[in-house]
Amino acid sequence: MGALGLFREYMGVGLILIWYLIVLLYLFWKEKRRERRLLFLYVPFLILLIFFNPLVYRIFDKLLGEEIFYRMLWLLPVTVTIAYGTVKICGSLSGKRQIAFGITAALLIGISGKLVYTNSGFTVAENIHHVPQEVVTICDMIEVPGIEVMAVFPLEMLHYVRQYSEAICMPYGREVLVNEYSELEYVLHYEEVDVSRLASLSKEQKCHYVILGKEKKLIGGRMEDFGYELIGDVGNYLVYRDNTSDFYGVTK
Repeated sequence: MGALGLFREYMGVGLILIWYLIVLLYLFWKEKRRERRLLFLYVPFLILLIFFNPLVYRIFDKLLGEEIFYRMLWLLPVTVTIAYGTVKICGSLSGKRQIAFGITAALLIGISGKLVYTNSGFTVAENIHHVPQEVVTICDMIEVPGIEVMAVFPLEMLHYVRQYSEAICMPYGREVLVNEYSELEYVLHYEEVDVSRLASLSKEQKCHYVILGKEKKLIGGRMEDFGYELIGDVGNYLVYRDNTSDFYGVTK
């Protein structure tokens, strides 16, 4: 995709970045304080200079991939710069012009994005951990003191498990969230789950537990046929333990 393509994705519909650039031009012209020019102008310029450097992009892409390189743009102080610059512009005006500018700025910023709570990853907090209660209950159920356990979780639980417990590992990481499925996650992805294949892959990855959604249709047998025991029924999920797995093979 290249650095330019990543920057286009970062811009989204472009309105907020256009507003950001307008504010930058204004601050470049009007801001005289050295420390604020450093924060709002020089640092972002340096970040963009590094970001668009072809050599830097190639090194990052080869070592870490575009997904990580993209995060360099998160260092841009877009929000604070827009807030500061807008207030500074508004303060330089007076009377009706100040009121008109303030209202216009608020409207433009409002239509430049969308409500964050409409994101599919947002859920109403059910506990102090701000993760679904099913995740908390399952993690507490399968944790073994002093031992890192490996568990196969459904995709929708992935980032919540990472957030809640450092003692529970998974055979795949957040790469599956960007459609880079592992073979094991492919098996879980379909409505019909091949139990023999799931069991085989889970045992290869030395997984102690498998968590399955109740809506999944199991084909090729039952989990119990492959050495698993149903130890929990939590909301919409069933928790299976591999009784053939050695819990003492992986320690903290």
